[in-house]
Amino acid sequence: MLLSVALLSKCDDNLTDLNVDPNSAVSVAPSTLLTTAQYNFYNTTQGVTVNADWGQLMVQQWSQTEYTEDSRYTQDVNFFNGTWSAMYASVLKELSSAKALVDNQDLSEAIINNKKNIIDVMSTQVFAFLADGFDQVPYTEAIGENSLPAYDSQEVIYKGMLATLENAANTFSASAPSFTSGEIIYNGDVSHWIKLTNSLMLRYAMRIADVDPATASKYVTLASSNLITSNAENALFTFQSSLARANPLYKNNTPLDGNRDDYAVSEYLVETLTNMGDPRLAEFAKLSTSGDIKGMPYGLSDNDATVLKPVVSRPNDNVRSATTPHVIISSAEVHFLLAEAYQRGMLSGDAAATYAAGVSESMNYWGISDSAAIAGYVQNNPYNAANWKESIGTQKWVALYMNGFQAWNEWRRLDYPSLSAPAAAAINTIPVRMPYPLSETQSNSSQLEKVTSKPADLETKVWWDVN
Repeated sequence: MLLSVALLSKCDDNLTDLNVDPNSAVSVAPSTLLTTAQYNFYNTTQGVTVNADWGQLMVQQWSQTEYTEDSRYTQDVNFFNGTWSAMYASVLKELSSAKALVDNQDLSEAIINNKKNIIDVMSTQVFAFLADGFDQVPYTEAIGENSLPAYDSQEVIYKGMLATLENAANTFSASAPSFTSGEIIYNGDVSHWIKLTNSLMLRYAMRIADVDPATASKYVTLASSNLITSNAENALFTFQSSLARANPLYKNNTPLDGNRDDYAVSEYLVETLTNMGDPRLAEFAKLSTSGDIKGMPYGLSDNDATVLKPVVSRPNDNVRSATTPHVIISSAEVHFLLAEAYQRGMLSGDAAATYAAGVSESMNYWGISDSAAIAGYVQNNPYNAANWKESIGTQKWVALYMNGFQAWNEWRRLDYPSLSAPAAAAINTIPVRMPYPLSETQSNSSQLEKVTSKPADLETKVWWDVN
């Protein structure tokens, strides 16, 4: 018995070691989780499903050259399964875990607050994406032990997001550092994160201006100072030249994804920019086989698109190169938001001059620097205070090229440019919401059924889309 006890004691000494997986990390730095969350979020929103097959098609800047079902609005509950899972099970979970780890770091209060604020601003972008796409989604119970999280209204989510951004803007300390590694947008530069926070607050506040003008005005005022005001300050997520970390639309057009060639610039994009005399068209599109830029009619049948595929213009290489960045928010967008705030009387300023500055910032971003040519373009496409939604909406639509999801958001909100569903579409209107995923109908149906009886609905407007 004594020998057995002794042997058992010896065995027990090593049991703990045997239960440790040598191939798994015992602890993870919060910066590592932040890196993963940033990459997964922006890689998803820039990628094929969200950006190309949804956003770029919904705003009719691209057309499909074959397999044209998505431009004819046949999306169903299977379409965003992976996207939903990526946002909740991956990105938001990683951010939540990173924030909990930051709380336990032996650092000054200012540094901890800066790190937590960066994580909160990231989480806000994820919830904004989910709410803008699906409307009501899990928010207050999104991360936690509840396996059947309740859905929150978009109003609750937006007010929560704006309050989170306000807190971050007020508690960032520009005199203290944040992440010394792992933060891959601004490398932890707090002064840039303050500008990004205020700029996002301005975007989300303006988004609810038609449905809740009082809340919108409050946050527009709070956000109106210390914004992104030049292209040098743009919030960009830059992809890498290595194929594994390259822009997902570049990978889609390489042997990694079978050399996909599914997209041409749309006829509507080409005709609209040509009529406006817009020099950005040459940056957006390649020449066709006939030596000019020729757009593909939008929403054709598979057969009709296949006939035209050899002769239409593809997106320019520079818009989907390996290192082409995802634009989180730009100086051009901020200027257009300010022009709208001035026009609405939320802030005091010159709407026409700020509109012109937004056009100029977009031109500069796309490599057009001739100030005289830009001034001539603005003169030929002037700001119209009597129909400011058309002026701002059209120019924002152009400036948001390649940021399809945000372009779709602003088209729904401003209703310009004037787009309509193609004749061959499965429904009579352009989709104004994303279909809920099949995974929610299967695993969280008791909560989903409280907010909709039609999870595949594409036609019911979200809360802030009241026009």
